[in-house]
Formats: sequence, C-alpha cells, structure tokens
Amino acid sequence: MVILNSSGFKKLFIFVLVFRTITNPIKAINSLHRHGDLVLINLFGKKLLFVRKPEFIEEIFRQEAKGLLNRDVLYEAKKPVFGNSLLNSHQDIWQRQRRVMQPLFNKDSVGIWSNSFIEESNALVARFKQTSADINLSHELKQHVQHLFIRVLFGHSADKSSHTQPLINAIDAISKGLAPLVVTELIGLGKLKLLFPFRVKRLHQALKHLKVFIQQDIARKKIHGNAGVANNLISLLMQAKDPKTAYTISEELLNDEAISMFFAGQDTTINTLLWFFYLIAKNEAIQSRMIEEIQQCREDELTMENLSKLVYTKAVLSEAMRLYPSTAALSTHAVENFALGEHEIAAGTDVILSLYATHHHEKLWERPEEFYPEHFLSPLLEKRHKFAYFPFGGGAHSCIGRHFAELEIMIIIVSLLRAFRFTTNLASIKPAHSITIKPNRDITLTALPH
Repeated sequence: MVILNSSGFKKLFIFVLVFRTITNPIKAINSLHRHGDLVLINLFGKKLLFVRKPEFIEEIFRQEAKGLLNRDVLYEAKKPVFGNSLLNSHQDIWQRQRRVMQPLFNKDSVGIWSNSFIEESNALVARFKQTSADINLSHELKQHVQHLFIRVLFGHSADKSSHTQPLINAIDAISKGLAPLVVTELIGLGKLKLLFPFRVKRLHQALKHLKVFIQQDIARKKIHGNAGVANNLISLLMQAKDPKTAYTISEELLNDEAISMFFAGQDTTINTLLWFFYLIAKNEAIQSRMIEEIQQCREDELTMENLSKLVYTKAVLSEAMRLYPSTAALSTHAVENFALGEHEIAAGTDVILSLYATHHHEKLWERPEEFYPEHFLSPLLEKRHKFAYFPFGGGAHSCIGRHFAELEIMIIIVSLLRAFRFTTNLASIKPAHSITIKPNRDITLTALPH
C-alpha cells in the first residue's frame, strides 16, 4: 500500500488534487493510482483509501456485508435529496427496505414492464422514421427515458400530463446541483459547497417541486385504492410487505424512494445508451456484426429469455459500460478496523472503490482504452476476476434495479437496431463529470433505415 501524507505534499499539489476531485473525479483518481492499486491519503486529517485491485474490492464488499464498513458517512450530504431511501438510509432501515423492495426487481419480476418498454421504444422508432435530418440523440433519449420513468413510476403517459416538463426540469436541476454537494462532503470539505450558491439554491427549489408532485400522486392513489396497481411502481411499493416481519414502506419513505428511483434510474440509463450508440456509430464493423445477430432474431418477442440469446450485442453493451461506467467511484466507510490483504485499515477511513480506474486497468484488460467487445466473450471473459468489471456495484449493496435497467436498455437497443444503422461525423467525445459520467456534448447521429 502506498501512503501519501498531505503534510509532505506541496500546497499547489493539494489544491490541484482537491479541485480535480470536485470538478474531474476521473483525472484525480487516475492520478492517484499511478502510485499503485492501493493508495492511502491523509488529506487535511481525513483518511481516504483508493482501491482498484479486484481482489481487494471483493474483500471490501465481503467485509461490508459483515458490518465492518457501511455507507452512512454521506448520509447528511445526500439526505436533502434522497432522504432515507435505499440510496441513503442507515443500515438498519436499509435492510428492511431492501427486503421489501427486492421482490419487485428480481429477474423474473421486471418482465411486467416489458410492454411499457416496447411501446415507448416503438414510438421512438416511429419518431426517428419521420425525420430526414440528423438526430440529436441526447435530446431524444433523454425525453424517451424520462417519459418512460414517469409511466413506470406513476402509471400515466407523460405526453398527457401538463406536469411533465416542470417535473423533468426539477430532475435536471437536482442532477446538476448534487455533484458538488456530495463530493465536497466526501473529501471532508463540505463547506466548499458555498462556492456553488446558485446551484445549491436551484437544487432545493427543484426538490420542493418534486416532493410536492410525488406527495400529490400518492394521495391520489390512496383515494383510488388499488386501481391500476400493475401499471405503476409507486402503487406496488405502497402494497409491498415483508412476509417475515410485515414491515411496509411508510408514506415518507415512499416519497424518498420515488425521488431516488427517478434520479438514479433515468440519468444512468440515458448516459449508458448515449455512450453505446456513439461508440457503435464510430465502429462500423462492430455495429454490422451486432445488427446481423439482431436481424437473425427479428421475429422473436422482446422477452428477457430471447434477449439473453443476443450474446454479441450484450458483449458490446458491457464493453460500453466498461469504458464509461455510470460513475467514477463508489464509496464506503470503515466503522471498525479491518484487514485488506496484508494491510490493516483503521476505523474512520473512507474507502473509495475506483470503478473507472479498475475498468481501465492495463493489467486487467487486453485493450483497456479501446472499444473491444471481445473483452466480454470467451475465453477472455472466463479468465478475468469478477470484480474487474462491476458497473452495478457488488455485495449486499449491488444495484437493486440492475435487471430492470438491463431489460429496458436491451429493448431500446434491439428496437432501434432492427430499424436503423447509425453513423456520425462527430469527433472524439470526452466524459463530462457530475455524479454520473456523461458525454461532454450532445450526441448527434444519422439514422439510416434498413
């Protein structure tokens, strides 16, 4: 383990490190990992351990399951947005919520949303067919995914609601305002959020609007009872109950969960799709092979089982998520001393799992900086440690919405590639940084019908 003590750094280096951590986490974390796979920093009296070795990441997830680490350290920073939702709750509350919600997101359960995914994707294909101009995919996919989440969460079409655009504006403001708030808290300099006063103000205004909307929707559903329960997630959550303890989700928690699912689900899905279509538009041979595979199954229904047969298409998607995961890093906090290999990690250390750096590790990937779907095809896939790639996290805190997201994304991809081939004249696109890793400019593509 490499130990970097801030007292030995030059003041300029400390300033650059802090500034980069807030504005460009990828560069900051990659700079640190030039020193090794396990880097401990004492920054202004706060211990930060950066980890990118898969064996260590697996051990951290294992120790987290034992209770030696937890994710409560950012509770206060995230509470204004996520409250006590699954994304932020203390461990005891989190366990009860997870048990209640997990059955709704199992692989066999998420199929109830297939028709919604397919209908919305068919509408997207129809819109693309009506234009002869280049398509602003950033705008189209954002609208598509946000409208889909409104339909899944609340059970009504976004196109028929006058509340849709204000709701979407609120989500956008939250997305932009959350990054400085969380990152400054993580590095122990929470007061730095005062440098972003207007962004923080817009964040709180947007939260107020979103909470009022959700509270009104919950109230309407209470009045109408179980009508349409199969068609919206909020109704399902209102009825969900732990069969062992009879625990149910309170109205306050329901409000928090709705905000979390809307924010966490839509932003990461949009970014994943944007990177995917940009990458295949720049790589004709990869796109052609994928379209050939999809066309061979053209008449198949878009079910989870049939989509799993598209081995190469799934490999391309996985490779896009390797190159551009949803976030640069995940964090947890040591509440007790614990062993990590031959190293003793002290209680009070914030542990940063360097997801992006692990996904680009030159010793783990044959072509770490290239778009190379063969990374996820045998035999390369079989010889790699399972935590060389963890876009949905891992352990007890792995993303509860993984199967939901995978089904949604694959249906969108297959629906579009059954109808179109995509090209682009865009030069290199780089990651922009907020809480999620997104393209630094709009993605514009040409959709060529088959």
